Amino acid sequence: MRQLALACFYSMTCLLLQGLNGSRVTADEKGKVDRTRFYMAAPVGGNAKLFLVPADYHNVGSPTFSSDGQKLAFDGWKSQNGESFSDVQILVANADGSDLKVIGPGAMPSWSPGGKRIAFSQPSPQGVVIMNADGSLHKMIAEGGWGAQWSPDGRKIAYSINDAGKANIQIYDLIEETNRKVFSDGECPYASLYWNMKWSPDSNWLCFKGLKASDGSHDVATVNVAGKQEGFKVHYNSKTAPPFADFAWHPQGEAIIFGAAAKPPTLFKFNPAEDKAPEPVTTKVKGNVNGGVCFTPDGQHLLFTVRGEE
Repeated sequence: MRQLALACFYSMTCLLLQGLNGSRVTADEKGKVDRTRFYMAAPVGGNAKLFLVPADYHNVGSPTFSSDGQKLAFDGWKSQNGESFSDVQILVANADGSDLKVIGPGAMPSWSPGGKRIAFSQPSPQGVVIMNADGSLHKMIAEGGWGAQWSPDGRKIAYSINDAGKANIQIYDLIEETNRKVFSDGECPYASLYWNMKWSPDSNWLCFKGLKASDGSHDVATVNVAGKQEGFKVHYNSKTAPPFADFAWHPQGEAIIFGAAAKPPTLFKFNPAEDKAPEPVTTKVKGNVNGGVCFTPDGQHLLFTVRGEE
């Protein structure tokens, strides 16, 4: 059944890219507009094609496809109208970018494996919330939590917390309705842990961005959700080119892609099982890579955000 769903999604993507020549525009742009757009490319990089201009939402990010490949969710706000992050909304479209809808306030959506529910972050009052995919029936599961990510096995939701001034990752067990911390007390080396962590396909690991308490630099690291003692590795560290807070973990598990504020901003790729530094993923776009990134469920394409005039 999963193979059939992925095959259908692959066919949809191919038809989209062929039929629209790589461009689906849902906004009437007159002249050059400085805004964020979605581009799509092969996981190895190369020429990227404009995929979606999200109507009058000029600031968008945190893209994520449902596991069946039928829907795309992301967050955004209308910065050109004076809106800020406090006005952020969750938007959902078909996987080809059509039928774009706002389903309600919130940020950083994360699909349940079955695609019927979405976990997200609520700015005010701050917390982690679960809702139906149509935006109905909100349930707060973690007051003060941030950056919720639903595990591929459907059992867990990971999010960051600040516990008495100390950062940590918390795992909410949906079956038992219990919480536990990934880092033991005094074990976490980070002053802050950022949003848009990413689960490994087997639901055993998380990739995240952390601000080191020792020197103020930023890490891209992976940690075993059973605890730091079961596995922890830093893959990227920088003060001058900090990573953006979003990650794409390939469905086969062998690659993670993220963006960093290098000059110019660049996508990087690494294998979490290897001790090799991330390598640049070269893409050609009109503008600058600015953070949001995800794979299509079949792993054949990479969707990412680009900011600039076009």
